[in-house]
Amino acid sequence: MIAPVFMLLTFAILETSMVFFANMILDNAVIDTGRLIRTGQAQTGSMTQADFRNAVCDQVKILLSCDPTNLLIDVRSFANFSGSAFPPALDAAGNLNPNLNAYQPGGSSDATGSSIVLVRVLYKWQLYTPLFAQYFENMGKGSGVRLIAFSAAFKNEPY
Repeated sequence: MIAPVFMLLTFAILETSMVFFANMILDNAVIDTGRLIRTGQAQTGSMTQADFRNAVCDQVKILLSCDPTNLLIDVRSFANFSGSAFPPALDAAGNLNPNLNAYQPGGSSDATGSSIVLVRVLYKWQLYTPLFAQYFENMGKGSGVRLIAFSAAFKNEPY
């Protein structure tokens, strides 16, 4: 009688741990690959959107799939922080915004201009523990999907 409750609790703890571990991996990937843009290595090395995706995938492939339907990468540049406007990740119904596929690394932030960049990486994590998913999901009722996201906003360095 206690075994099913114990197993459900055990799997819920394991799944929660895996989600937090995946979030940590995603955080580190955004910080590391975002540094390529901030320091100008991506711009001077002619890094394409596919190259940037591969750089992120190299960081997250330990645990996460690089499937474009699950891993979304959005890089946008703005003239200043106050003028930065980007689309929200989810709409009012909890569906993922389909316009999260930009790649605008911006330019050098020298004395003549400013280049603010927002790097967002989102991953759709499928939840498997029954009953637990309905409390932990954040992408629509009954979807069983948790959106893991990390963003980094920075000003490009002069290069």
